[in-house]
Amino acid sequence: MQKNLNEHRRNAERWRLCKSKYERKKYISKTHVRWSELLRLPYFNLIRFLVVDLMHNLFL
Repeated sequence: MQKNLNEHRRNAERWRLCKSKYERKKYISKTHVRWSELLRLPYFNLIRFLVVDLMHNLFL
């Protein structure tokens, strides 16, 4: 599944702007994206630099 980094950043920013926990929970269930402070770094590609731990890698 190919993800677009700009779309991911937009979705994360929208999650960050949600006013309540309920809104955030609802938004996560729709997009599966949360905000991370690492997204402020222009060179950090959260999709490319994702680390899958060894145990879960066995299922891929």
